[in-house]
Amino acid sequence: MEENIIALLQQAISMIRSESVNGRGAQEQKWLQNHLDNPELQTVVTQLSIVSLHILSSLETGELTGIELAEQLNVTRGGITRAAKKLTQTGLIEVNQKPDDRKKIYYSLTEDGVTLAKVHDEMHRTLNQQMIDRVISKYSDDELRNAVRLIDDLAEFERGFY
Repeated sequence: MEENIIALLQQAISMIRSESVNGRGAQEQKWLQNHLDNPELQTVVTQLSIVSLHILSSLETGELTGIELAEQLNVTRGGITRAAKKLTQTGLIEVNQKPDDRKKIYYSLTEDGVTLAKVHDEMHRTLNQQMIDRVISKYSDDELRNAVRLIDDLAEFERGFY
């Protein structure tokens, strides 16, 4: 294999890592700010992590425990607890306990939480459609299958590297 291709692949992976860690949250926040009508929510969204936004979307189907959210989002329970604390402080979720089971903590959306979750879902639908229109439509099904295989192999390599 050409060294040039390997160098280009490594460069693309580095850029994706960098954007994923440093820029993705800010990009999502800007998109959400531009699509929210409520000035208070526009301000609140700048304080939220990607995990927080995904918690909101997960809670649209009904209340969930921290453990259920952690499993659903593939995030540590501590990550869920930190994000839930911020979401509670900003008035986007409520914390509830059942009278018959005081050990479990359940999270549910407030009205503002529902609003933000819906706009977050809209952002993902828009992002997916734009990805199809601008990127995926350029490639054949065979090329896409090979790309998926390559990305899966790279992800497996990353997981086993450390």
